[in-house]
Amino acid sequence: MKKGIAKIFCVIGISIFLHTVYSALQHRKYLRLTDQPFEGVPFDIVVECIISLFLFAWGIINSQFLIPIKASTHLAKKSFDSYDYRPNFTVFNHRGKYLNEILNK
Repeated sequence: MKKGIAKIFCVIGISIFLHTVYSALQHRKYLRLTDQPFEGVPFDIVVECIISLFLFAWGIINSQFLIPIKASTHLAKKSFDSYDYRPNFTVFNHRGKYLNEILNK
């Protein structure tokens, strides 16, 4: 039952956010028609956006879509040397050769 309610909250959060976007676009259009400068989005649109964010976040967190990441089982199968091996970072043309010549004079 909790999973179904969480999905409903996700849908409500997304729909409120889409309404917020539409309201912001309408506000910009109204300002253009009345030749007023854009000074920001009205407070009610900001509050509506924050409410939609919290509803959507609550729905995602409680919907059980998230699974825990267990790296310990994957890391236990390999040695550290296999993770440390990076052949793309191996460089043979570097200053060490010239420093060796200078130091051995």
